[in-house]
Amino acid sequence: MHARSDSRALRPPLAAYAGAWTALAILYAVLYTSGGVAPFMAVRGAVAAVLPNALFGLVSLRLARRWPVGGGWRLFSRLAPAVLGLALASTVVWLALIEIDGRVVKGAFQWPNPTIAAWQTVVNVLIHMALAGIGYAWHTAESLREARDRAARADVLRARVELSLLRSQLHPHFVLNVLHALLGLVRRDPGLAEKALERLGELLRFGLWVQQTGSDWVPLSREWDFMQSYLELERMRLGDRLRVEIHADDGALQVPVPPFALQPLVENAVVHAVAPRASGGRVAVSAHRSNGRLCLSVCDDGPGASEEEIAASPRTGLRLLQERLAALYAGRARLAFESPEDGGFRVRLELPEDGSPEVA
Repeated sequence: MHARSDSRALRPPLAAYAGAWTALAILYAVLYTSGGVAPFMAVRGAVAAVLPNALFGLVSLRLARRWPVGGGWRLFSRLAPAVLGLALASTVVWLALIEIDGRVVKGAFQWPNPTIAAWQTVVNVLIHMALAGIGYAWHTAESLREARDRAARADVLRARVELSLLRSQLHPHFVLNVLHALLGLVRRDPGLAEKALERLGELLRFGLWVQQTGSDWVPLSREWDFMQSYLELERMRLGDRLRVEIHADDGALQVPVPPFALQPLVENAVVHAVAPRASGGRVAVSAHRSNGRLCLSVCDDGPGASEEEIAASPRTGLRLLQERLAALYAGRARLAFESPEDGGFRVRLELPEDGSPEVA
């Protein structure tokens, strides 16, 4: 696969190289014809002038690989004789082709005018200098491209390490929060606590799967089921104090999202807007697609909070989520917090639908 792609990548430069020499040969032929040379002889003369330079030009283009940029005078001391030698070799082959053409067509060889030979040599020197310059420019661009590719690969590896560390923090963070939520339920209603532990097992199986596979993407449907299981567990603990409204468009459920992208937002609403209030509260969760983006919203009717209060909060769930979104989406994800005038708190999470081509 790689060899095939490399060979295809070489075709455009070789085609351009052959096309450039063909155009130069046509130009030579036109000049010869305009000078009174017969068309057939003009074509032969153009081929004799162009073919040697085209062949030795391949060597001039590769001088940059043999002697990379650097070294100052030392590079010049190597490059100048090489270019001059290739130009002289092109001139010698040009003379040989003229001799062969003369013997075949006319039966005798006639040396070209010394002025023409000298002029052709100067032209050859200029051509091979230009080809060497093109080779060095191409080699420099290729080196820069390879350096960018290496840097990009390094960034990807660094991002993977960061995400692995974030996953290792997120899973125990979630487990500790859920276990804390169950403490009061165990004392108050052991039977209900047993059911809650079964639900907890379902939640932990998802968390364990994320931890073991190292997956950074799941369909929203899986995260949605996980979020619903979490809310059922909290409803066992809080009873009628927790009122839930959820809605998701069918198309939105197929969009890939990072695991634990939605649950921390819902947990934040339950912990801050519902659990501390004797009357409880309402949590509304929605998901829909809009203009190539997945829009998630978590609203509550609690006291609300400012951006500064959120940033100063000791809880790590939102911070971990923000760090993971930054690493996965490179700034294309948006997490916004709002406190509407009529009260409550709203979190909006917008993710590009093309975040990952593959999901588990």
